[in-house]
Amino acid sequence: MFFSRVWLCRLIIFTSITGLTISLLACSKSSQPGAGSSKKLQISIGEIKEIEIPGPGNNSLDLIGTSDNQEVVDVSRQQLVSTVDTSKRTGTGPVVFQIKGITAGTANVVFSTKPTNTVGSGQPVRTYTVQVK
Repeated sequence: MFFSRVWLCRLIIFTSITGLTISLLACSKSSQPGAGSSKKLQISIGEIKEIEIPGPGNNSLDLIGTSDNQEVVDVSRQQLVSTVDTSKRTGTGPVVFQIKGITAGTANVVFSTKPTNTVGSGQPVRTYTVQVK
């Protein structure tokens, strides 16, 4: 009887530690530094969805949006016509992007910040998994 209690306690401890380890590993993929927040979006073919992303906060960074499947979605930055002097841009307001469904399928759209006039994909801020139906 004593022998089975010891093994039962060991089994419970092992199961608890294994479950905790698995749950921490499952969470670590989405919480990697620099991955940005991730959201899902569903749109129809021809539909245009506007997405607001917080601005980078200064003029030394650009906010860009890219799609891993340009046959499914088109990502563009909304061009706003301003009546104020834009030479003194602060970059603190949100940036509006437009995502347009082109064909049925799924695409990942990544919004990133990168230093102005540099090459590369930059630091991800937010990712959308877009399903076009």
